[in-house]
Order: sequence, then C-alpha cells, then structure tokens
Amino acid sequence: MSLSQRQIIRIASHIRDHLLLLKRRKRLPVQGKLGNITEQMDRLQAIRRKLNLCEARTWYAVSEKVMRQIEVVLRDLPHHIQQVLETVRACDIKVPSMAEIYRELRQAEEEFGGLVYHEEGDLLAVSTEQIELQDIYLGEFEIQLRVPSLAEMRYSEIYRIFALDPHPAASNDAVTHPHVNDGQLCPGDAGASIAMALAAGRFCDFFLLVRSVLTHYNPNSPYVSLDNWHGVACYECGYVASGDDVSWCSSCEHDYCDECSSYCRRCDDCTCTSCLENCPACEEPVCPSCLTRCPDCEEPICKTCLEEMQCPCIEENEENQDEESERTPTETEEASGTNEQDGDFTAIGQAPSVAGRPAGADAA
Repeated sequence: MSLSQRQIIRIASHIRDHLLLLKRRKRLPVQGKLGNITEQMDRLQAIRRKLNLCEARTWYAVSEKVMRQIEVVLRDLPHHIQQVLETVRACDIKVPSMAEIYRELRQAEEEFGGLVYHEEGDLLAVSTEQIELQDIYLGEFEIQLRVPSLAEMRYSEIYRIFALDPHPAASNDAVTHPHVNDGQLCPGDAGASIAMALAAGRFCDFFLLVRSVLTHYNPNSPYVSLDNWHGVACYECGYVASGDDVSWCSSCEHDYCDECSSYCRRCDDCTCTSCLENCPACEEPVCPSCLTRCPDCEEPICKTCLEEMQCPCIEENEENQDEESERTPTETEEASGTNEQDGDFTAIGQAPSVAGRPAGADAA
C-alpha cells in the first residue's frame, strides 16, 4: 500500500532531522583534534621561554637540548594539522532540504510501485520484483532502510534485505540470495556508490543501486554459489554436494559427503567416519548402536564379538590360567626337593643311631 502525501512529508522531515544530527556529530571530533594543535603550540611557547633563558645566561649546552625539543614538536605538528583538515572536510556535507528528500521518496515510490514504512523499527522500505538468477527462483525482496542509523552512518546497519518469498540455499537457511547472508548485503564494487548516495540524501538512487546488486550475480563473491544452491553441505568438511552424493548419519543425524561417510560392518547402516569405532576383536568399524562393553574388562567391543566370546580379555585370561597350571607341578617338586635336602642336612650333621642306640652313646 502506497504512503499518503502527508506521510511522505512526515518521513522526509524525520529523515532530514537524522541527517542534520549526523552533521553535528561529525563536528565533535574537530574540537578534540584542534586541542592537539593548541597543546603543541603551548609546548612551543614553553620551549621558547627556555631558549631565551639559556641564551641570556649563556647555557649553550642546555640550549642545544632545547633546540632538539623544538625539532620534535615541529615534526609532529603537520600530522595534527592534517588530521584537523580531514575532519573538517568530512563535515562539509550538504544536507538536502525537506523538499529535496520528499522528491527523492516520491521518485522511489514511482520506480518501485510504492513505499512502505514500518513504525516498529523505524524502517522505510521498497519491494523488488520476483528475482530469478540463472534459472534459480529466489523470490521477492524488501530493501529496508533504518532511518535512525542515518545519524551514525554505520553502513552495515543502515539497510537490510528481507526475503518476502524466501528460497534459501539448501546448505544455509540464512542465505536467501547469493549476496545476502542473514539480511546483510555484500554489495561488492557498488558499496562505495551506495554509501555516497545515502550520505547525499539520494534515496531513490540508493534503492536502485541495491536492487541492481540483487538482480545481478557476481560469481566471484557469493555466500553460496548458484551452482551449489540446491546442494547440501557436509557437516564434517563443509563441502557442498548434490542430494544424491550426500549420506545421512543415523548416529549423529547429520549430512556427510562420500569422503566423510562409511557404513557399520554389523548393521550396514550409513554412518559418518567420526561415529565409527573399530572393534578390538574383529578390527571392523562399528556404529555406536552395535557397540557395547565387555562385562569383564569393560572395554568397548561389538555385540557380535561379545556373543562369540571373542573379547581379547578372554584369551588373555585363558593364557594366564595355562601358565598357572604349568607352574604348579614345578613348585611342588621344588618344595619336595627342599624337604629331601633338609633330610640330608640332618644326616650329615648327626650320625645315625646303631642297634637302637642313640648316636654318641659310645662316647658317653
């Protein structure tokens, strides 16, 4: 619905107020930069007094140091002067009259078939026609100009692109146009022209420049290229592939390209390589659903190997038992040999009894 003449006049006045505020804000840094120059001049005055004193008292060594101070101050002075000049030139902007702004808005209304004003957000907007680039339908877009941001000239926040009939890229819902991401336009080479049109109050030119960017495709700087518009991005590496070349991982529930996907060797479900884990028994990649833990060693193992008792800990336990069984007879023999040696030791240390008499009876 088109705006009435009274509404356009009120919006033109509102816009001019913000442009005047911008000009006042641009003047504020001038005072600070002039202060740098006056500070340097005060330093020169102080150095001049020191130099006069040195000459009056013939302090020639001190006067040499004072001369070097003068050189330092004079060397920095042109830099501060240049900063003031640049700031003053930035303030030299002509704020269009309310009549000029009104004519710009009327012209934009004729070019786009109407103007829209959103009170919530203080947005002035026009709508484009249905846009189709290289046989890919993108729909209509609304170019929204945020009026309060004109007083700040932060160009990334002044205008946004809203998709009225969104047909976003398959890999990113925020990209509704190859050059629009989350409502922000990448204007490319047109960025400087758009900024100049806004600063000069040429709002019809601003809307036309933005529309021109939307209706043309630059293959060198898209957020998502038109070649991959209907593709799907791999969750692992980000490669955008067509729907036929993308697999769905049933474990983490994400899309993966052929290079980043595989399958479980037990259930044959498609699984990404990150979700697969090699079973220590069969050494085959297994998905989390087919993986369990051994109740004895608590190590991960596939369910099939656990049912077939193929866990490495079982074989290890059997080997330990075999070693213990082989070691037990040997230990018995060693214990028996020790007893026999103890008997021999007794026989050597004490003579055997003769005819029922204890040893040593004759000696007694």
